[in-house]
Amino acid sequence: MLGDSAVGKTSLVRRCVFDIYEDSYVTTIGSKVTRKELRIERPDKTVALTLMIWDILGREGYSSLHARTFAGVHGALIVSDLTRKETLRSLEQYWIPLLFKVVDKVPLVFVSNKSDKVGEFAFPPEAMAEIALRHNLGMEDVLPSRLATHYATSAKTGENVETAFESLGHLVLAGRTPKDPVKELYENMMAMGARRNPAHPTLIGVLDKIIVDFCGNLDDERVAMSMVTQELIRAGVDVRKPTTEGLVKAVEYLAEAESAFRNPQEVMKNRERRLEWVMRAKDTD
Repeated sequence: MLGDSAVGKTSLVRRCVFDIYEDSYVTTIGSKVTRKELRIERPDKTVALTLMIWDILGREGYSSLHARTFAGVHGALIVSDLTRKETLRSLEQYWIPLLFKVVDKVPLVFVSNKSDKVGEFAFPPEAMAEIALRHNLGMEDVLPSRLATHYATSAKTGENVETAFESLGHLVLAGRTPKDPVKELYENMMAMGARRNPAHPTLIGVLDKIIVDFCGNLDDERVAMSMVTQELIRAGVDVRKPTTEGLVKAVEYLAEAESAFRNPQEVMKNRERRLEWVMRAKDTD
């Protein structure tokens, strides 16, 4: 699930998987993984398909975290908010280019969310169709005639939500899957956030690096992200505008969490390294 903050990615997942909608907004920290079972009708057979849906932090600047999540994906739902034109622009300025730097071109389904807010549109739904055409040339021919690679959706009413995920399932099954990520490129992307300017990294770049550093020490990505989320919330960190004080607390809390499965020397080494990153960035944001 790719797109800016507050476009409705989490709400779309909840509507598709659990058929619920909550009229409130909570920033996704890191990434959340949800399982969705689909039955895809193919010309020769019915396929039981399991989608592992990664709902990630929709904030530019966390390129290391995003690159870590992108590695190995088989398709993406690209989401914009019909009431905010900047969410449309960022798709081709940030999200799609970053995705395609980590993996080969994969199937994309584009959705313009919040179609229920008629009268508040900042751009016509057809604008998303134009973007889909540029990036999905030749892909619609593998879809049943009733499906497409772009939709106007509403997580609130459920309009086209299930259909959008079904379309992505068809495209993934069509065999247009990525090759393995290029290791060197992947590692470079992982470190991009804090290395753009090593002498003066931003607080967002440092938080990006801390998250990736912590998750890299655990084999289970979902467990690692759950722990990071818990400690960032505990520290009061706003991922949209982190503060030095909040990041210092987060580093301390993450060290406490690591003490449950790391030896004291390693925990202290990780803590000191991450605190050094934070201190170097304290005057830059």
